[in-house]
Amino acid sequence: MGRDPEPRCPYCGSPSCVNESALSLFLRASERIARYVVKERDKVDDDDPLFRPSFGEVGVCRETSRRIWACPYCRSLIPEPEPDGMTARCPECGREANVAPSRRKIVC
Repeated sequence: MGRDPEPRCPYCGSPSCVNESALSLFLRASERIARYVVKERDKVDDDDPLFRPSFGEVGVCRETSRRIWACPYCRSLIPEPEPDGMTARCPECGREANVAPSRRKIVC
């Protein structure tokens, strides 16, 4: 797991689809939040969505126009997962993370 030295689009394989600045910012923010949350987690339920990290949108494929996301756990670049309400599962590591509010599927 982890990310390649040169991040590539999960759809077409091109490195030009990935926004390096967005990816770098997402990875740095994920590390800092993880350090903060781990310190305060002693009495927090692992299934609590308030303490679950979110996927990060780090680019758009130039061929398919589909969004590229990064997993906060394994840091893999993945195709935009199908959200199940406010969460989705990473196809690489299998862990569940929150989906950005603008990308959530409304479940009634």
